[in-house]
Amino acid sequence: MAAISIIILFIIISIFISFAIGANDETFATVHGSKTLMMRELLILATILAIAGAFFLGRAVSETVGKDLLNISISNSIVLTILISTSIWLILSSSLGAPISTTHSTIGSIMGIGILIGGFGGVNWLLIIEMSFWWLLSPVIGYIASYVVYKLIHKGIISRLNGFKDFERTEKIFSYILLGVICLTAFSRAGNDVSNAAGIVVGLGINVDLILIISGLCFSAGIVVLGRRVIKSVGNITELVPTSAFASEVPTAVILFVGTFLGIPLSGSHMLVASLIGLSKARRAPVKKGLWKIVIVWILTFPMAALLAVLLFFPIDFFL
Repeated sequence: MAAISIIILFIIISIFISFAIGANDETFATVHGSKTLMMRELLILATILAIAGAFFLGRAVSETVGKDLLNISISNSIVLTILISTSIWLILSSSLGAPISTTHSTIGSIMGIGILIGGFGGVNWLLIIEMSFWWLLSPVIGYIASYVVYKLIHKGIISRLNGFKDFERTEKIFSYILLGVICLTAFSRAGNDVSNAAGIVVGLGINVDLILIISGLCFSAGIVVLGRRVIKSVGNITELVPTSAFASEVPTAVILFVGTFLGIPLSGSHMLVASLIGLSKARRAPVKKGLWKIVIVWILTFPMAALLAVLLFFPIDFFL
């Protein structure tokens, strides 16, 4: 194919995968679950933050994902295979209402194609192990931090309230604080997740700023068109009010912002779900049905993304 045709093709695929990422984004789940904002309002806010976060924070993670994970020459066929296999798994998971890790989907595809082309030496396993440490640690921190934060809020504030008016006033104050935390999370999440759409394209030398802008727009479109299903699914894991929603969001916001700033690909989905489980334990509230479906899809993400990449590579390479 001519060079211009290749660039157009990759931009089209980046649009598709960005849309798929947005469709699987559950960042505003706690805002919806706590009824702090209605769906239309949170979708408008999510759109603005998705575009801004993708452009201003996406570069560092894009370069990590795009250049460092493979020890083989990156061809057009490899890039296209990774993008398509990641998109397919995201769309399948979104159709089930399961919030999965876009980062894990992308890296699973990279691992599959790296092993197929270069054997086990085709993948930078040292970097994979380094990132795995953060993938395992961040949900644990989210769980513990949410548990502790809620206990502190309950002991220091909620238990001292006198009557319904005090409770209502406190929840209203926390709804504003929650919105501030959510804005930080959404801004960081867009920079971390959209970079997965742009990152592998960086390996071909295409202008990263152009890809980040396009990816941010399409990411927001995915949230608006399909994302509400995942938002509702995660927001219903446990019963939420602004104070409890705040407790579950604080660790996700802090860890995701720091990780994105340092260029570490993280899973906002894993952190938020772990935080909500920690919150339910702290409140001694039941976890609603659907959690096991989410966990099973998480477990399947790496092998399924890798398998899709292996199956798609030769047909794509043949036609390309």
